[in-house]
Amino acid sequence: MIEKKDDDFLGVNIKGLMMTLLARWNEQMDLAREKTEFADIRQSDMRVFGQLRGRTVKLSVIHKEMGFSRQAAQQAVERLVERGVLRVEMAEGNKRDKMVSITEKGQELRTLAALQIRDIEENCADIIGEDGKETMRQLLHQLVKDGRQ
Repeated sequence: MIEKKDDDFLGVNIKGLMMTLLARWNEQMDLAREKTEFADIRQSDMRVFGQLRGRTVKLSVIHKEMGFSRQAAQQAVERLVERGVLRVEMAEGNKRDKMVSITEKGQELRTLAALQIRDIEENCADIIGEDGKETMRQLLHQLVKDGRQ
């Protein structure tokens, strides 16, 4: 039997709240993509695409950062390569590592995503104020940077 204090905590815990916000924001981004050539890209594939953040990285970095299995990350990357938004090349001087980067078409998708993310952040500022939004960004950045999470 769960205690009242735990029930209250589970209703407003940071992880749950963030998951709710991410689900809302992902849905908003999916709706914005509906009228584009990128409409049929899976949400999970968009997470992989977004994780690149413009970087060229090893495939192994993607799956480690996201907590995906290597196979799931590789399948998502392959689907995005088929869509023409990513390219995969073997790492220089290494026959095992694959380097993933964004194509010119991928840059178009990245620009669209940037516009959508700006809209989301503007909505956050409308609700919690510009200072609140920047404080939230700084705190999240600190949590990500610290690495113990």
